[in-house]
Order: sequence, then C-alpha cells, then structure tokens
Amino acid sequence: MKHHAFYATWLLLLGLLTVGCQSHHRHSLPGNPGLQVEQLEPGVWMHTSYNTFNGVVYPSNGLIVREDDHLVLLDSAWGAEATEALLVWIDKEIGLPVDRALSTHFHSDRTGGAAVLEAAGIPVWSHPMTQRLSAEAGNPVPANALSGLDTAGNTTAFGSVEVLYPGGGHARDNIMVWLPERKMLYGGCAVRELVTDNLGNTADADLAHWPQAIRHAQAAYPQAETVIPGHGEPGGPELLEHMHTLFEDSGT
Repeated sequence: MKHHAFYATWLLLLGLLTVGCQSHHRHSLPGNPGLQVEQLEPGVWMHTSYNTFNGVVYPSNGLIVREDDHLVLLDSAWGAEATEALLVWIDKEIGLPVDRALSTHFHSDRTGGAAVLEAAGIPVWSHPMTQRLSAEAGNPVPANALSGLDTAGNTTAFGSVEVLYPGGGHARDNIMVWLPERKMLYGGCAVRELVTDNLGNTADADLAHWPQAIRHAQAAYPQAETVIPGHGEPGGPELLEHMHTLFEDSGT
C-alpha cells in the first residue's frame, strides 16, 4: 500500500508540473514518468529527473547542449536508470552523439549516472575535488578531471562552453557553466530557484564562502540573461540576487 500511495503521489506531482509547464513544452519520457526534457531554445534542452526523500519528490535539472554535430551533457540524470532513459531519448529525438559530459559537483543528482555514461563511451569530466569527494561518498567517480580550476574565480574552456569554479557554495567542489552564445549560466545547485526561501541541503556546504561564490558568478557574467538552477525553474539574473537575500535571511 505504501508503494501505491507513493506512486500515486509521484504521478500527481508530475502531472501538476507538466500542466504548469505546458507553455514550455516539457515532455515526460514514455516509459519513464520520472524524467522530463524541455527545449529552452534551439540547441539547448533541460532534462529534469526526480528522487524522493522523506516522502517529498524533488526535481533535479541538467542540460543538453548542441555543438555542431554532437552534444555536451551537463550533469547526468538522477541515477543510472534515468540516465539510461535520457540517452535513449537523446538518440531518438535529437539523433546526435553525446561527445562528453560534465558533473558539476559530487552529489548523486550530478554524478549518479556517470558510470552509465562512461559505459556508453561518453567521457565524464569534473573538478578534481569532485573525484575525491565522490569516492569518499561512495558515488560514481568521473574519470576525467578539469585543470585550471584551483582557485575560486578561475575559468577553463570546455569546448564551446566555459566552466567557472566560483569556490565553495552548496558544495566545496561546485562549478558553473557559461554558454556564451546564448548568454545562459547553468548555476547548478549553487543557485536556488526564485520561489525558494531557504538554502536547501547545506550538509556539505561552504556557508562562509557561498556569498562570494555568487559574487564571482555575477562579476564573471554580468551579461547573463538566463540562469538555470540545479533544482526548479530557470529564470534570469534575479536568481543570483535572490541568493544574497537567502544568505541574509539565513544569517550567512
């Protein structure tokens, strides 16, 4: 009975999410109602997968970015099964190979499908710290480490996108990704959606540095028009300003 109650609650929540996002054309994947894909603009899709903690269903975002004749995946879906379904959808609906993937920090909503990706021949990259923290947490470990991100505020090229290490925030290893042609910043879990009134899971957070991490992002990308959080709805640069409100409210 508990299983059926949970499943009904999950479908209800997903239905509400779909209704609320119909204008954005967010599609649930056939055979996997816990995974959705929404095209944000030509050549950029947001994938959203779900997990449950203490009876509450949480969404987790990642991006698919087109580069000429291939794709870049920013964060796996939340777990191996969802990541496998995502790869099937990409193959069927986009029809381009995924050239490489990037995990934006060590938590399972970012690395949970790393082993699936690498088994499919897709190299997974991350901050060097992510490899160590993933191993310590028992999460899948990205096989490749980016260089040039030793200091907060540093950036490095990753094909057509740029990776920023803003310093510790939601996690000590969290990175952000800038899509320059689209003026889009993928903030990952260092950025909260606009409707939130708290900092979320701070178990591994660097609360002392997090405000400075957001300032690094604002200084690096003042031209950002779209900001995508790790959980919840995308917005504009107001999401970064909202973080400072949350810091003040939490006494950070």
